[in-house]
Amino acid sequence: MEFIDVGYRYKGGSDDAVLGFSLSLKPATVTAVLGPNGSGKSTILGIGSGWLSPCSGTVRRSGQAAFLPQTERLAFSFSCLEYVSFGRAPHLPYLSVPSDKDRQEARQALESVGMGAKATRRITALSGGELQLVRIARALVQEASWVILDEPTDMLDPAHVAAIGSIVRRIADSGAGVLLSTHDLAFALACADDAVLMRSGRLVALGPVAQLTSCEALGDLYGTPFGLASIPTPLHARSPAGS
Repeated sequence: MEFIDVGYRYKGGSDDAVLGFSLSLKPATVTAVLGPNGSGKSTILGIGSGWLSPCSGTVRRSGQAAFLPQTERLAFSFSCLEYVSFGRAPHLPYLSVPSDKDRQEARQALESVGMGAKATRRITALSGGELQLVRIARALVQEASWVILDEPTDMLDPAHVAAIGSIVRRIADSGAGVLLSTHDLAFALACADDAVLMRSGRLVALGPVAQLTSCEALGDLYGTPFGLASIPTPLHARSPAGS
């Protein structure tokens, strides 16, 4: 996936949400987009997924993209299994319904995020964190070449944050590229390979996530001092014990 001098301004907006954004992403790699609120992270993810069309510049992408938006409205009270099965739509003929195999894929996706036991529960009866897990399962079941996740750990408890980190790494290990945004720096460090720093709609730095999450770099990005503190964090699949 490649962004070439991409710009975007929302209808009625007086300022560009994104301007002069260029980035080349590699398959089998996890890239975390970091930056303050309003820096253009969600806009870039929406453009990369095809949900938004850039006002200027070009996006090139090989293969399909699965997209987890930060928020969405739920119009109907589907079961979790039905809701995740909708993610199989790219693999179905026109006007077809999910097959038994598609439903089995959906069940496996629910199991992978710890929601297998709630497959028949209505999505309107879920907690915010449970719904987030089901939404992630819907993205996973698409088996896309690119998985784009906007704040995937939002509302999740530490155990589920670690589980999602492991899932993200498995996606990359399977050969797909992952582009995600997050405010959870520990999550980014645990599962991302590279980081993109954004401020005021522009890319300000790109490189290995460990280099770009130094106290100095984060202080410049967020406009507030950062220091190192030892706090308990959940261990992700690739985290060394005790790190």
